[in-house]
Amino acid sequence: MPNKTAVTPTVRPFVVAYDDELPAPLSDLTVDFAPWPRLAYKVMQADDRDRGGVLWARTDRPPLKDRSPQANPIYSSMDPERQREAMFDLLCQVCSMPASRTEEGWLFLDWRTSQDPPSWPEGSLTNMPPLCVQCAHVAVEQCPFARKFVPLRVGQPRLWGVSGVQYRPIATGVLASQLIRELCKVTVVELPEPSPRQYPPAPTERGAVSHA
Repeated sequence: MPNKTAVTPTVRPFVVAYDDELPAPLSDLTVDFAPWPRLAYKVMQADDRDRGGVLWARTDRPPLKDRSPQANPIYSSMDPERQREAMFDLLCQVCSMPASRTEEGWLFLDWRTSQDPPSWPEGSLTNMPPLCVQCAHVAVEQCPFARKFVPLRVGQPRLWGVSGVQYRPIATGVLASQLIRELCKVTVVELPEPSPRQYPPAPTERGAVSHA
């Protein structure tokens, strides 16, 4: 991966959090004792739990008509709902279109950390959704971590679990904020050249998501 000079980002990734999106207050939480003690919201909504029964963090967003176009992206954070959607459906984390997939697998950008297994990149865990080829090039050009990126094709990006906040002593007291995949059948590759199509703009309706 060639070294890139850091630049000010000009693209707002689909998964990025914004400064007008705030975590729901802790006062919304309670303990539901049926059928067993588990973390819940005082007023549950249909999409609060995923298929495995895990409770997900909510985000308070201004109504779309009141949302300021000057809302600032927080590039170091991901919105829980949009990260969950992109990771579950294997969508590009930048443009929300289907991520690039070949016979070798889906395209991910990853880098080695001290917590990774000796087999890295095989068997490593990631909270970063995959990308399409065009957006992968944008990420390499604009992300401050670009020098660490290694392009990967992942044949089996297995759903592994979630990360979030553990509320003890409730055994099932996790408030999830990110979906995690294990990277299996991994091939280190060169980043493919993008096609000549124009880079797709990021979606404007940041709250319009589907769920696992």
